[in-house]
Amino acid sequence: MDWSSPIRQILEVILPFLDRLPVIRALLGFIIVFLLPGFAWTLIFFRKVNILERIALSFGLSIALVTLSILALNLLFKVRITGLNSLLIIIVVTIIPVAFYYLKKIIRRSSDKPLP
Repeated sequence: MDWSSPIRQILEVILPFLDRLPVIRALLGFIIVFLLPGFAWTLIFFRKVNILERIALSFGLSIALVTLSILALNLLFKVRITGLNSLLIIIVVTIIPVAFYYLKKIIRRSSDKPLP
Protein backbone atom coordinates (compact mmCIF):
# COMPACT_ATOMS: atom_id res chain seq x y z
CA MET A 1 0.00 0.00 0.00
CA ASP A 2 1.52 3.30 -1.05
CA TRP A 3 0.72 6.83 0.06
CA SER A 4 -1.57 7.58 -2.87
CA SER A 5 -3.98 4.66 -2.46
CA PRO A 6 -6.58 6.61 -0.39
CA ILE A 7 -6.57 9.34 -3.02
CA ARG A 8 -6.97 6.76 -5.77
CA GLN A 9 -9.94 5.21 -3.95
CA ILE A 10 -11.66 8.59 -3.73
CA LEU A 11 -10.99 9.27 -7.40
CA GLU A 12 -12.31 5.81 -8.36
CA VAL A 13 -15.66 6.83 -6.89
CA ILE A 14 -15.78 10.29 -8.48
CA LEU A 15 -14.33 9.62 -11.93
CA PRO A 16 -16.95 7.13 -13.18
CA PHE A 17 -19.60 9.75 -12.45
CA LEU A 18 -17.63 12.36 -14.37
CA ASP A 19 -17.07 9.94 -17.27
CA ARG A 20 -20.79 10.02 -17.95
CA LEU A 21 -20.80 13.82 -18.03
CA PRO A 22 -17.87 14.89 -20.24
CA VAL A 23 -18.91 18.54 -20.41
CA ILE A 24 -18.76 18.90 -16.62
CA ARG A 25 -15.45 17.02 -16.54
CA ALA A 26 -13.99 19.34 -19.17
CA LEU A 27 -15.25 22.43 -17.35
CA LEU A 28 -13.86 21.26 -13.99
CA GLY A 29 -10.53 20.39 -15.60
CA PHE A 30 -10.32 23.78 -17.27
CA ILE A 31 -11.06 25.60 -14.02
CA ILE A 32 -8.64 23.47 -11.98
CA VAL A 33 -5.75 23.78 -14.44
CA PHE A 34 -6.17 27.22 -16.00
CA LEU A 35 -7.91 29.35 -13.37
CA LEU A 36 -7.61 28.30 -9.71
CA PRO A 37 -3.81 28.31 -9.16
CA GLY A 38 -3.32 31.68 -10.82
CA PHE A 39 -6.36 33.17 -9.10
CA ALA A 40 -5.02 32.06 -5.73
CA TRP A 41 -1.63 33.63 -6.45
CA THR A 42 -3.21 36.89 -7.61
CA LEU A 43 -4.71 37.23 -4.13
CA ILE A 44 -1.15 37.44 -2.81
CA PHE A 45 0.60 39.44 -5.54
CA PHE A 46 -2.07 41.87 -6.74
CA ARG A 47 -4.16 43.50 -4.02
CA LYS A 48 -5.88 46.39 -5.78
CA VAL A 49 -6.97 44.73 -9.01
CA ASN A 50 -10.55 44.44 -10.19
CA ILE A 51 -12.08 41.05 -10.94
CA LEU A 52 -11.65 41.12 -14.73
CA GLU A 53 -7.97 41.95 -14.45
CA ARG A 54 -7.58 39.27 -11.77
CA ILE A 55 -9.15 36.63 -14.03
CA ALA A 56 -6.94 37.64 -16.97
CA LEU A 57 -3.84 37.53 -14.79
CA SER A 58 -4.88 34.20 -13.32
CA PHE A 59 -4.84 32.50 -16.73
CA GLY A 60 -1.25 33.54 -17.38
CA LEU A 61 -0.09 32.73 -13.89
CA SER A 62 -1.83 29.34 -13.92
CA ILE A 63 -0.27 28.29 -17.20
CA ALA A 64 3.19 29.34 -16.04
CA LEU A 65 2.98 27.97 -12.49
CA VAL A 66 1.42 24.62 -13.31
CA THR A 67 3.76 23.91 -16.22
CA LEU A 68 6.91 25.02 -14.42
CA SER A 69 6.11 23.24 -11.17
CA ILE A 70 5.32 19.94 -12.88
CA LEU A 71 8.44 20.10 -15.06
CA ALA A 72 10.66 21.24 -12.16
CA LEU A 73 9.52 18.39 -9.92
CA ASN A 74 10.06 15.96 -12.79
CA LEU A 75 13.58 17.20 -13.50
CA LEU A 76 14.77 17.78 -9.94
CA PHE A 77 13.07 15.01 -7.96
CA LYS A 78 12.22 12.54 -10.76
CA VAL A 79 8.48 12.74 -10.02
CA ARG A 80 6.68 10.99 -12.86
CA ILE A 81 4.24 13.08 -14.86
CA THR A 82 0.92 11.32 -14.42
CA GLY A 83 -2.61 12.59 -14.06
CA LEU A 84 -2.71 11.95 -10.31
CA ASN A 85 0.69 13.54 -9.68
CA SER A 86 -0.25 16.55 -11.79
CA LEU A 87 -3.50 16.97 -9.88
CA LEU A 88 -1.69 16.77 -6.53
CA ILE A 89 0.88 19.33 -7.67
CA ILE A 90 -1.89 21.68 -8.83
CA ILE A 91 -3.67 21.28 -5.49
CA VAL A 92 -0.49 22.10 -3.56
CA VAL A 93 0.29 25.08 -5.82
CA THR A 94 -3.25 26.35 -5.15
CA ILE A 95 -3.39 25.69 -1.38
CA ILE A 96 -0.10 27.44 -0.53
CA PRO A 97 -1.21 30.99 -1.47
CA VAL A 98 -4.73 30.47 -0.08
CA ALA A 99 -3.29 29.42 3.29
CA PHE A 100 -0.87 32.36 3.23
CA TYR A 101 -3.70 34.77 2.34
CA TYR A 102 -5.96 33.61 5.18
CA LEU A 103 -3.14 33.50 7.74
CA LYS A 104 -2.21 37.04 6.82
CA LYS A 105 -5.86 38.08 7.11
CA ILE A 106 -6.16 36.49 10.57
CA ILE A 107 -2.96 38.16 11.76
CA ARG A 108 -4.18 41.53 10.44
CA ARG A 109 -7.51 41.13 12.27
CA SER A 110 -5.86 40.25 15.55
CA SER A 111 -3.49 43.22 15.30
CA ASP A 112 -6.42 45.60 14.61
CA LYS A 113 -8.13 44.75 17.89
CA PRO A 114 -7.54 47.38 20.60
CA LEU A 115 -5.66 46.34 23.68
CA PRO A 116 -7.76 46.23 26.91
